[in-house]
Amino acid sequence: MSQILKRIIIVFALVTTLLFFSLIGAAWYLGAFSKVNVAIDERPVQFFIAAPNSGSYQKAMNDLDTLRSHIEKTSIKTVDPAVLLYRDPVVVPLTEIPARAAYLLADSVQVDPPYRTIVVPPSRIVSASIKANQIVAPYKTYPAIREWCFRYDLVADTSAIIVEKYLKNGEVSVEYPVYSQRN
Repeated sequence: MSQILKRIIIVFALVTTLLFFSLIGAAWYLGAFSKVNVAIDERPVQFFIAAPNSGSYQKAMNDLDTLRSHIEKTSIKTVDPAVLLYRDPVVVPLTEIPARAAYLLADSVQVDPPYRTIVVPPSRIVSASIKANQIVAPYKTYPAIREWCFRYDLVADTSAIIVEKYLKNGEVSVEYPVYSQRN
């Protein structure tokens, strides 16, 4: 084997190894290997200030910055940014889910148009949280919720609002309503 061919093989092996570990590092950084914490809970009534229009999940994620800018110009006290989903992301692809950007309000307040207040009624939920990037979190939390529901014979309430919260500690928390146990 010629010296040039040996060098090419060595360089190729080094580049491949570097690329592999870079991808693993990026996946770890984004939270792809993080554990999902799942529990059943009771969600109290929640009030959200929401973007004027609903749209796709991606549009809602993009609208969070615009909504934050609006909130910073007011005296409205908020807790966490969120996306409200109106369909089940396990059944419907994320790109087709109607969703709305929102911020959880500290209490019920009057919101000026075109923004709106959305009241999410109290319900029994399966809550899943993960310390991961907002891009990775849905692909880990929703399957974990479905598995939990299956394991404990819970039925998802697909007519209720699913709330994805983006907490200050870097966690993403999903509140997935369930309404009864199967018989």
